[in-house]
Amino acid sequence: MKHERLLANGDRLDVHIMLPGEDRGETPDHLSIYHFLTRPFDPWMVATEAAFLAKFISGTADPSLADTLLVARINNEIVGTAWHATDFKIRDLGGYGFVFTNPDHRGKGIAQVLTEMALDPFWESGGLASYLGTMNPIAQHVYTKNGFRPLNGLVMRAVQPGTESEDFDRTYLRRDGDGVIRDIRLGDLAAYTHLLLTTATGGWIVRDYTEAIFHAPPSVEAGGCLRPFYNTFANHETNPNNTWKVLENNQGRLTASVNLSALSAGPLSKSATLEFQIAVDYHDRASTIINAAIEEASQNGLREVRATAISQHRQEVLHESGFEIETVRHNEFQLGPESDSNAASTDVTIMCRHLG
Repeated sequence: MKHERLLANGDRLDVHIMLPGEDRGETPDHLSIYHFLTRPFDPWMVATEAAFLAKFISGTADPSLADTLLVARINNEIVGTAWHATDFKIRDLGGYGFVFTNPDHRGKGIAQVLTEMALDPFWESGGLASYLGTMNPIAQHVYTKNGFRPLNGLVMRAVQPGTESEDFDRTYLRRDGDGVIRDIRLGDLAAYTHLLLTTATGGWIVRDYTEAIFHAPPSVEAGGCLRPFYNTFANHETNPNNTWKVLENNQGRLTASVNLSALSAGPLSKSATLEFQIAVDYHDRASTIINAAIEEASQNGLREVRATAISQHRQEVLHESGFEIETVRHNEFQLGPESDSNAASTDVTIMCRHLG
């Protein structure tokens, strides 16, 4: 699908919109898109993100992800890109990324045009919220024009026009059935990001210890948006012990996530680290999904699992799932920037569950 837009300076912007499952491949044209996106970001784009980008452009990604890639050209030269993705089935949450404008063409409104073209169809099809991450104040200004607002650290979120952000957080993950446990899929990119970053936490400050995702504003905030999903998903694919289970409610929404990460070889290959996130209304289902993930991993020879906690409630959830305190590291977690000598700190509790 191709569109034309006349920019304010008189340039004609030709936008190629590559809809889910369409116009993908590994032709020289597709490779030029890949190189346009990866080279400018080097070294900011990590290898994991570049690997997923290659899959998105080539059309070899898991079909559970419904992604749209926008490529803008002026006089046949690529000048801008943008990408938006959601789940192929439950298309209510989106992730926005891989946005870049050629430095020689900045200030023309290219990113503004691409963001509108990416999001308008999403809202029209019933989308409820979309997430992105940026530290660039100019980019933040552009995104603000399209309804995005700061959420957590470098993360911004836009909710469906006419919806209050607080209402969305309060209602989206409310109880609707006990939920069904299933394996993670690539299409869960945005749903997992929401579960990780939602402000409706039930007091859990640390969302993911491995990826360092926190939420205790203004002193402690997240330093990532979509990248934690890419990293965890890639890690999940490398080792059969790296089990990742999610809990889906009656509306198809992710209300819990549990993933186990183990080394692929060496003396610690039978030991795994557990990360989990649970929506407030589903805390009573925590042990069920944790046990399901551990049981599957144990079939591959896993012998012990460790998890970290700084809150009493998280410790209680782990204890109910068979974990016992192994060690307590006093005042190790600092609730504020390292440069702030007056920032409060708290204990970090390491818990372990032995399997057989």
